[in-house]
Amino acid sequence: MFDEIKVPLIDLKLKLNAGYLLVFGPLLIVLVILAIHFLREDLPRTRGKKDLKNGLFRAIPPLGAAFLSLQFFLLLAPKGECNTFQRSRLLFEWLHAFQPEYCMYLPAETQEHMPWLFEPPMLQAWMQIILPVIALTVVIKDWRTLAG
Repeated sequence: MFDEIKVPLIDLKLKLNAGYLLVFGPLLIVLVILAIHFLREDLPRTRGKKDLKNGLFRAIPPLGAAFLSLQFFLLLAPKGECNTFQRSRLLFEWLHAFQPEYCMYLPAETQEHMPWLFEPPMLQAWMQIILPVIALTVVIKDWRTLAG
């Protein structure tokens, strides 16, 4: 668990943990990729070269989003159901919103501060699949338009 983070000026205290990273990480990665894609300058000298090394470097953020999305399915489950919960239910059943349990050991205090999944969790689960695809698509499109 991260320590309690205080946001200056608005006196907001956040208790962040691995659950927040798994639930919101892919979305944040995609937002950063989209911001870079749409806000960058289109000058060839500032965009880099189109080579394999540049392409592999650009693949790191989409792979990170895919990794976090996979962990979302493997490590989050309703409280007390870590060993018995079928993860496919997140994708195909209309479950009610729940505060997931992180299925690796975390202290009870940390488990209490896990983020709630949106209502219905099915939408959030499908977004966990779609977001890495969007990230990879934007990165490939951007890399293909580089000046060679």
